[in-house]
Amino acid sequence: MQATADRVEAAYGVDLAVLWPRLWLILPEPAVQEIRAGRDSFSAAARLASWAVGCALLACWWWPAALIAIGCGAVARSRARTALDALASLIEAAVDVHGRELATRVGLIGPDARGLLGRETGDGMSEVFRKAD
Repeated sequence: MQATADRVEAAYGVDLAVLWPRLWLILPEPAVQEIRAGRDSFSAAARLASWAVGCALLACWWWPAALIAIGCGAVARSRARTALDALASLIEAAVDVHGRELATRVGLIGPDARGLLGRETGDGMSEVFRKAD
C-alpha cells in the first residue's frame, strides 16, 4: 500500500492518505464494489491467518494442529499478498480515473480543463485536504 501511495505522490503530487476519503465519496458504484471485493478478499485472508494462530495455540496440546497451523498460515499469507496487490492496484486506478473529477468538484480546476491531473493540482488538493496541518 505504501508503494501505491508513493506512486500516486510521484505522479500527481497528492498525498493518498488525505485524498482517499474524499475520492471514496465520489466513486461510482461499480468502482466501489470492486474495491470492496478486494478489501473483502484481504479480510478473508486475515481471518484465515487468525485460524492459523488459533491452531498454533492448540498445537501446544495436540501436535497435529501444528500442521494445520502451518498450512493455514501459508495459504493466508499467499492470499493476503494477492488480495493486497489487487486492492492497491484498484486504489491507484481510482485515483488515475477519478482524481481529476475530485479536483474539479473542489474547485481547483475548471470543468472545461483538459488533460491529466497535474502535479500542481495534486499539490493543491493535498494542501486543501490537509487543512494546514
